[in-house]
Amino acid sequence: MVTNQDTIRLNNAIFYAYHGALEEERALGQAFELDVEVKGEFARNKGADDLHWTVDYTLLYRAVAEIFQSRSFQLLETMAATIAHGLLEKFQPVQEVTIRVRKPHVPMGGVLKNVEVEVTRRRES
Repeated sequence: MVTNQDTIRLNNAIFYAYHGALEEERALGQAFELDVEVKGEFARNKGADDLHWTVDYTLLYRAVAEIFQSRSFQLLETMAATIAHGLLEKFQPVQEVTIRVRKPHVPMGGVLKNVEVEVTRRRES
């Protein structure tokens, strides 16, 4: 039996939101960058050039945006894990989700490009 692994990526989606551990971050808000990678067997029916046989990445983006903007997160780790679990629940063909969240402007008292958190969650067999 051959098992295929297909990947769909949404790269560098930018959302303005009110997340952060500091009260000022939650009050002022800031831009966050987000990558989504979902894996599964999306091309099950070879030759079927039909959206029905895959994951509609427009719906994937909307689901991420809804989760991202529906509540306030203090930790990037919690945000990423919540998004990953939400996508696994909503999209049955998805077997694995990796979420990368970047916070470009981090109040750390030093200069750096961003802070990034990555989480990967898999559907239980």
